[in-house]
Amino acid sequence: MTRSISRTTTRPTLGHRWPGTVLAVALAMALHAPAAAPQGRAPEGVISGRVVDQATGEPISTAEVGMDGSEVRAVTDEDGAFRLEGVSGGAHVLRVRHLGYGERTDSVRMPPRALLEVTIAMSAAPVELDALVVVVRSPVLSRNGFYARQEQGYGGHFLDRMQIEERNPTSVTDLFRDVPGLRVVYGGIYGGRIFINQRATFADDGRPGCEPGLWLDGIRSTMNSYDLMRAEELEGIEVYAGGSAPGKFIDICGTVVIWTRVPIG
Repeated sequence: MTRSISRTTTRPTLGHRWPGTVLAVALAMALHAPAAAPQGRAPEGVISGRVVDQATGEPISTAEVGMDGSEVRAVTDEDGAFRLEGVSGGAHVLRVRHLGYGERTDSVRMPPRALLEVTIAMSAAPVELDALVVVVRSPVLSRNGFYARQEQGYGGHFLDRMQIEERNPTSVTDLFRDVPGLRVVYGGIYGGRIFINQRATFADDGRPGCEPGLWLDGIRSTMNSYDLMRAEELEGIEVYAGGSAPGKFIDICGTVVIWTRVPIG
């Protein structure tokens, strides 16, 4: 059974670099929408993160973090951590102050119902800043180990939500057409089917290949066709040929792991 979502993913943007500080930002889009906001008011999000000393990397406690034109304020704890809740969607100016450091201001665009995770490094003396680095990560994929497996060098093929959208597929099976070692065979009452190249697994006996095991939101699935789902429902895909899949996902033929934006029950 599938559950569909009609949501548009937008990318938060940050502006203005200021001497004396370095800002490293990780943005994670919150994918489970809360109750609708009151009419005329943008849905609220959260900004959380840490303030650290640029030179030493040590946390800066008791720094004041706030939004210009808003009563939303926070003071960093002993770990330099802070959390601003109830931040309305739209453009804001994030301001950080601490005695002995240069004041930090950055423009922040908050998409509706977003979670922004930031690390703000402050310096007492003016310095030339490197280019701002922005990383967008999905909380769903991060929570389920997608990025960890990708970074640990498992021999898989990975597609995240942004890559899925860039491909603009007409069906889910279209996403697998360019994956090395896979074949998509169309036809039959269930639509397209996916096969691991037979030469990569067993001796070639004339069949199109063997069908990989399918894991859907961490649970082994017997779904007859990938096209029973819609591409806009997917958050990420992992493909492993042969027995290269890690942990519980291992299958002698191969494995396809699919993560949906809202877990399918």
